[in-house]
Amino acid sequence: MVTHEIIDELEKYSVVDVDEKGEIEVYEKYLFWNVIRRRELEIILNSILSWSPKLILDYGCGGGWLPAFLPSKGFSVVGVDISVNLVRNAKRVCPKAEFIVCDAEKLPFKDSAFDCVIGVAILHHLKLERSCRELRRALDEKSKFVFLEPNSLNPLSAIGRRFFPTEAHTKGEKPFAPSYLKTVLSRTGLTLEKYFTLFFFAFPLARLFKIARIRPRSLVIKMISLFESVMENMPGIKQLNSTIVAVGTSYK
Repeated sequence: MVTHEIIDELEKYSVVDVDEKGEIEVYEKYLFWNVIRRRELEIILNSILSWSPKLILDYGCGGGWLPAFLPSKGFSVVGVDISVNLVRNAKRVCPKAEFIVCDAEKLPFKDSAFDCVIGVAILHHLKLERSCRELRRALDEKSKFVFLEPNSLNPLSAIGRRFFPTEAHTKGEKPFAPSYLKTVLSRTGLTLEKYFTLFFFAFPLARLFKIARIRPRSLVIKMISLFESVMENMPGIKQLNSTIVAVGTSYK
């Protein structure tokens, strides 16, 4: 059944702009790539390099920024997304990769098709438990997973979603409380190995700079990066960072 939330997502993602790297253009590029994406890619690579997966599922591939990056590191990737527009852009960015338009909660793959799944800001668009069970079905007997999802406890992001929503913001998306995401992952057979948070204010700043058309200087980027690295390890406060990182394995 096609819900109002799915219709809203299809409408929003049919008109968003995607840049030459496969990024949806809602944040200031210089800050976004040098602070946010750099750290996210570092985490993803550190999580899967020793695993050496044969076939990675990019769950919610968007405009193709991750499939554009991973093949250069020797990985094979299949990307899925519900948006025809985003998949079209992903194919433009990565013409040699495979992309499929589909419902993420009903994947068109046989059981145990993948030995790794990476999802960046996708689960909070879906029915969490249903999507996790579907992923577990599509994963091999012992597979790696890496998820990065928005944290509902971050006050700056909450203000941004309320007053400065991005062009890609949809009605049905719901950031997670860290405890809830952890509980559902464990309940659906996805065993956590690492669980932590990132970025106290990098996302709101990147959005603000985009709206104000400000390109921050390199010194500002270094200061933001340093602050975020401190906040990543700050006892008590780190639970308020805007991104939850969940890394682990699935067992059947």
